[in-house]
Amino acid sequence: MLRGLLVRWSALLLCLGVLGLTACTDPEDARYVREETGRLSVDRPAAWTTPVEVQEPWTAGYRLGPDSVEQIQLSGLLGEYATASEAAATLIGQAQVAPGLDGFEIVETREVTIEGATTGQVTRYTINSPDGGQVSGTWVVAARFPYPQAVAVSILTPVHDPELERRVVESMELHAEQ
Repeated sequence: MLRGLLVRWSALLLCLGVLGLTACTDPEDARYVREETGRLSVDRPAAWTTPVEVQEPWTAGYRLGPDSVEQIQLSGLLGEYATASEAAATLIGQAQVAPGLDGFEIVETREVTIEGATTGQVTRYTINSPDGGQVSGTWVVAARFPYPQAVAVSILTPVHDPELERRVVESMELHAEQ
């Protein structure tokens, strides 16, 4: 009788342990994968698997599907910038004269903390979409001083996605060379 009770309690504890492990699993983690390029590592949406052809300073890019607006581009070395605001200003200047970025307008700029960086900045903007509406963009830039170097992530979505922006900012790391 005591042995049977002990077996039942052991089985119950084992089941609770297994259930506890699955209950503690973060479903958000399955929605993201870790990406590394150059001096940058960051989480990106796991569903965004279609490669995007990129041009310097971008070193990798992914989108949700072949014709989707949703895309993320990564720059493993944006350039030798002492601050994130200096690097972001370069991106802003290029966007103002770039073909295909009609209607470029800054919505918000704010400082953020990025692992491995001395400065970080988020710049949110909008551009005109080909169908006549607007598309939301976000640049997250990190820089390291006194050894000037910067990395960046560019996100494009139909409307601003604050959860995606949060995940990028919180997961982003600059692996500086000194």
